Amino acid sequence: MKNNTIAAYLQSLFDKYKYVLLIGVIGLLLLLWPQPETEIQLPAAPTQSRTDDLELRLQAILEAMDGVGKATVLLTVEHEGETEYAYDRTESQTVSEGGGSQSRQQELVTLSESGGQTPVLLRSNAPQYRGAVVVCEGGDRAAVRLAVTQVVQSLTGISADRIVISKMKQ
Repeated sequence: MKNNTIAAYLQSLFDKYKYVLLIGVIGLLLLLWPQPETEIQLPAAPTQSRTDDLELRLQAILEAMDGVGKATVLLTVEHEGETEYAYDRTESQTVSEGGGSQSRQQELVTLSESGGQTPVLLRSNAPQYRGAVVVCEGGDRAAVRLAVTQVVQSLTGISADRIVISKMKQ
């Protein structure tokens, strides 16, 4: 008799909540449905390094200055700049009688934008410069050497004792 009342009670609950149960089962199936793998493209590394780009811009600035004339610039680098992206890292550890196992997983964090997904940039460090050499037509004049030294210092952060300015041969 007790089994009959339990079955009747369960039948009444099912009749009452069948649509809620159906929606829950559909939601669970959608969660378990395999998603297509979308490949996330990191921004392409520029064809020129930051140092090469700065050398070209610095050369153009120096050549535009009064008295410098034609110039060639070389920057030496202590270390190139780094770009760091955000990753979602998960670690799990399972301990059983025979021993333990660990698993680690990391996934790139992205933002959805129109046209695709963009990785989240955490930090982008500028290169650290070690020294500079500037060879220019006006490199034999003290006023030009001082102006060139100040420009190179302000753009690179290199101290004046690590900047060499020479006159370009004719």
